[in-house]
Amino acid sequence: IKLTENKKCFPHKLFSYTFLTVSPGLTCQHVSRAVDLNSVKKAVTQSLWSVCAECLKERTPFEGEPSGDVLICLRCGFQGCNQSEAQHSTKHQLAQHPESHCISISLSSWKAWCLECNEELSTHCNKKVLAQTLDFLQKHSVKAASATSSKVIRLREEPEDSADALRGRGPAISTLIPVKGINNLGNTCFFNAVMQNLSQTHLLNELIAEVKEKGHKLKICPSPETNLGPLTITLPSPEPLTSAMFLFLHSMKEAGKGPVSPKVVFNQLCHKAPRFKGYQQQDSQELLHYLLDSMRMEETKRIKAGILKAFNNPTEKTADEETKRQVKAYGKEGVKMNFVDRIFVGELTNTIMCEECAHISTVKEAFIDISLPIIEERVRQKGERTVLTSLSFFMTDSDVISVLCR
Repeated sequence: IKLTENKKCFPHKLFSYTFLTVSPGLTCQHVSRAVDLNSVKKAVTQSLWSVCAECLKERTPFEGEPSGDVLICLRCGFQGCNQSEAQHSTKHQLAQHPESHCISISLSSWKAWCLECNEELSTHCNKKVLAQTLDFLQKHSVKAASATSSKVIRLREEPEDSADALRGRGPAISTLIPVKGINNLGNTCFFNAVMQNLSQTHLLNELIAEVKEKGHKLKICPSPETNLGPLTITLPSPEPLTSAMFLFLHSMKEAGKGPVSPKVVFNQLCHKAPRFKGYQQQDSQELLHYLLDSMRMEETKRIKAGILKAFNNPTEKTADEETKRQVKAYGKEGVKMNFVDRIFVGELTNTIMCEECAHISTVKEAFIDISLPIIEERVRQKGERTVLTSLSFFMTDSDVISVLCR
């Protein structure tokens, strides 16, 4: 009811009364059962923000921009789309107990909707928990947008001429690699397991075959801000470990029966990392790190040698400032073109925002693998843990305590 004072009729004050009609759908009897703020908070912090969970499993978000909105269930925190074909949000509500999973909020318009009442809800005329949940979701949305999910993982961009090959769009040739046994050199099953996986990595077989020979040409295209054109360099012969790896991979592809001996590769690795000498049991992940890092260092050294040769092997004394600048620019881009980086190395971007001054600092670092946390709670619907769930938890925003912004 709205009261309006009519001051013209002084001294007898008159009031005009306007009655506001309460529209249907403002109050909902399902709020007490269908809104659980604690469950929503837990689910949101363990999943990708504003992404349909079912579309993510089916990989459909990566095929283009989503054509529909994303809604979040206020009972369990499930995020689903309302695209005309998928309708994952509606399917989720129908698959669960309808009356307890019937309320959802749009993550674009922030409107609450009850599927059972088939009406939009008011966050002001219902129980307080509905407004509290909306407030939490809006704050989380701002934090997720400003920090860009805090941690962003992407692979290094490939040059256009190699992009098709890396996406598997090259010529239609057979990529089947025979499976062969590998001789044990002692208690070296940890090493054999790594080598079996590498031998079945198709891109590794393709790229290492390209750069195995002395005289291989490599085209380096520095960033536009350097104002430098492309540079084609000639690579020298591969280093010992990389050569041994190529021979091993070639042996694994050769026709014929019988296991393959990895002794040459293993001995070359032991020269780089003496800790693996003795043919005793070791950690396979640690060995993989040493193996990839060692080959990466060899190829980096090889690329740098090719760049220096293109400039007639200048030294600190003979090179002028412009030559030093060009060598540095080509080297910065060239070292990223080694086959280890192109296949196994990604880039982790960690963004930190100060809550007091809103200053944002970004740190980028290369990684070969990521240690993901094991989610104790099983996935609600299918009762299974997935790598995607752990990755989503890893990428969730987190608060840094006792760190001052300087």
